[in-house]
Amino acid sequence: MHGLSSSELLELWERGSQSTAITRGLLMLSYSLPGKSWNELAAVSIGRRDCLLLELRRATLGPTLDAFAVCPTCSDELEFSLNTQELGLNAEAEELARERRFKQDSLTVTCHLPDSDDLEAASGCAGVEEAQKTLVSRCIHLIEAENGETLTEIPSAVEEQFSAYLAERDPAAEISLALECPSCGIQWEMALDIVSFFWREIQSAARRIVLEVDALARSYGWAETAILSMSPARRQMYLEMVG
Repeated sequence: MHGLSSSELLELWERGSQSTAITRGLLMLSYSLPGKSWNELAAVSIGRRDCLLLELRRATLGPTLDAFAVCPTCSDELEFSLNTQELGLNAEAEELARERRFKQDSLTVTCHLPDSDDLEAASGCAGVEEAQKTLVSRCIHLIEAENGETLTEIPSAVEEQFSAYLAERDPAAEISLALECPSCGIQWEMALDIVSFFWREIQSAARRIVLEVDALARSYGWAETAILSMSPARRQMYLEMVG
């Protein structure tokens, strides 16, 4: 996978600046899976989406994530770095069949892994419990008993088994980082939201690129397209001369 060019970074920032987080994730994903329609991108499971975005981020900005956290006990600020390879996620794996099945005692459950459309539907719910119910009801298509009877309600045991099934089959959908506070020693887990993390980096990179274009355009009279076509190293050399 090739990284985002300066032009693509600016284009992505411009298209996503007024969008929701879910739409931004799909916009970023479109650069990982060129040629896919919007509906096809939305149907990609969240775990695979995040794996692909981590790989796009690595190709664009490198493998090291510089992160920040606040201790939930003493409120001390913690800065740390993480190599994406340490997460052990595989962006090269092919998307499997959308419809899947698992067993819950004598029941056969047909389902699909949560995707961006499911998250969009859940995001409009009033609370966490309602969002979880919405997600489960959208992802579970059919529950059949051994005698062929179809269940119209989703038993709580099936919901629990579905959560376990997701954790096993789509682990990248919830990436957690194990942290320890150097001040008070407490250990906790923090979720890594790659869409928000990568988007903040895209915003920062876009601002930097715009400032570089402005400086070179003022000094040399070059058009934006000509400046953006330069490699970052070549652009930096001209900026040093301007400085």
